[in-house]
Amino acid sequence: MNQKHLEELWSELEAVKNLDRLIALIDEDRKRKSPKFKTLAETDPQRLFELLGGDESDISESNWAFEYTYENYIADNELDFDKTEAVEWDLEEESIKHAHESGHWYVTGICTITSKGGIEIDFEFEYCEGYLDGIIGTPYNEENHGNHGYMF
Repeated sequence: MNQKHLEELWSELEAVKNLDRLIALIDEDRKRKSPKFKTLAETDPQRLFELLGGDESDISESNWAFEYTYENYIADNELDFDKTEAVEWDLEEESIKHAHESGHWYVTGICTITSKGGIEIDFEFEYCEGYLDGIIGTPYNEENHGNHGYMF
């Protein structure tokens, strides 16, 4: 898609002066088989977020532990495989424990934009070293939001 076509789509959205109508328009569009404005969300999600009245102070953060398997554990500690320990390994519990012990986990946040009519659309953000680093999820891929390991 060329830049001129993208700007025409942005102009079309920016011409909608009623914020609730704009949110409804994006909500309707994302449910279509061939969404018209999806490319805008993919190329400049921050611009779409701001156009829809999103506010970064409304982000609800979540911490995610990366998967830490029994195989990771024995490799990290130079241990021999123990069948009983392997069977008893609680992947979620041990992943969260390892995240706390190592100080290494992933932080994301969801910002829900709600219209007066009750329509909700979400944007997902990621953080890097404690700072907001950008949008990783838009209303067009909400089914993938929050799928980053084990939340704690």
